[in-house]
Amino acid sequence: MKYLFYILFLFSGLNAFAQASNPFLPDSTDLILNCEFYDNSEMIKLFEEEQNKKFINIYLEKFGGQYEFEKRYSEFLNKNIDDWEMNLYDVRNQQTALLNNFKAEISPKLYDFLTQDIKYNYWHLLMAYPVLRSNLDTKMKTLVSIPKIMTDELSKEKFDEKELLNSINFRKFLSFYITYFNSSEKKFEKYSDMVKSTVDKSEYAISKLNGNNLDYALATLLHSNKDKISSSATRYISSQIDNEKLQNYCKSKILPVVLKNEEKIAEKAKEDSKKKKEEIAKDYPKLVDLAGKEFNFSKYLGKVIYVDIWASWCGPCRKEFPYSVTMHKQLSEKEKKEIVFLYISIDDELNNWKDAIQKMDLGEFEHGYSKGGWNSEMVQKYKISGIPRYMIIDKTGKIAVSEAPRPSNPETLDELLKFTKK
Repeated sequence: MKYLFYILFLFSGLNAFAQASNPFLPDSTDLILNCEFYDNSEMIKLFEEEQNKKFINIYLEKFGGQYEFEKRYSEFLNKNIDDWEMNLYDVRNQQTALLNNFKAEISPKLYDFLTQDIKYNYWHLLMAYPVLRSNLDTKMKTLVSIPKIMTDELSKEKFDEKELLNSINFRKFLSFYITYFNSSEKKFEKYSDMVKSTVDKSEYAISKLNGNNLDYALATLLHSNKDKISSSATRYISSQIDNEKLQNYCKSKILPVVLKNEEKIAEKAKEDSKKKKEEIAKDYPKLVDLAGKEFNFSKYLGKVIYVDIWASWCGPCRKEFPYSVTMHKQLSEKEKKEIVFLYISIDDELNNWKDAIQKMDLGEFEHGYSKGGWNSEMVQKYKISGIPRYMIIDKTGKIAVSEAPRPSNPETLDELLKFTKK
């Protein structure tokens, strides 16, 4: 149950209103006040007019529950879309009837405002149905769709009037509208990439909205997804906002949060990589490089390793070296960065190993020495009974082919390249 209300809170988030005596007016948590691009003074005056006060009290006594949004969202969880739409339709008719009964007693501005608010109370709660239900069920692969006949009327809406932002229902409607209809263009498939999801929604909003309504929608989109998107996406969407105050808000309040999240993600990835290397290193035999420094296969995590186990006294080993050189030359510069040729000697004498590398002109490759000859850790670990012996280790550090083909085998190069694509 806690999880349910946590999700609902996330989706109600940005435009939450304190349920005070007048839920029409935004509180300090509302984006339109926080970024100071919205002048609230006219709305305050509207509700302070004596001719309007009596009606507002009557209206809220009967329909105040329509502004308890978390409660309203929870109501449709056990309803089908037809029952939910019928409920919203009945409420809209009741609200409209009450408003029309008092039309002569209230100011024209209040009448116009409530006419729009009633309309978007219906649309907001209808569009919330598929979006919130779908997001509550993480197993669902597609967004819930609603009958097209219920949304046909929206295709005629222009959303041009700047006064629409006065309505909390319109402001909340915008997010659900953009999410739902962007999804419908993608065949209702859910996104796994939140960056792409946010950018796609912003582009849909740009195609359907304009002016302050568009700017507000884009800023809301960034604010709602600031913990999930990239700095490049944030900068791109911010650049599409014309309103200077909203754009500054995105740059000064949202972008720093995004950048901080990216730092945390990068740090975690770095720490995870370090831990992975440490875990993998425990299982690998120890080797020594030409400078006498100890290492193991974990040094090359993220790359494909072609391991050549040899010794200076091994004739067949030495005969294969020219083929290795030729194979390496056939790689592109990009492929050379992805594939490591690692030669591991099991010579009894360290100097014999180093002399052979110099004589065979193998200095450009990676080299390791496993001390102890046939009793070395390398031989014991991988049960090596004869050399040359070749192995392929994939990018994750797993030994993918324990007995790989020799360099002279024409299929070896293709085998190696196959692992660069995994």
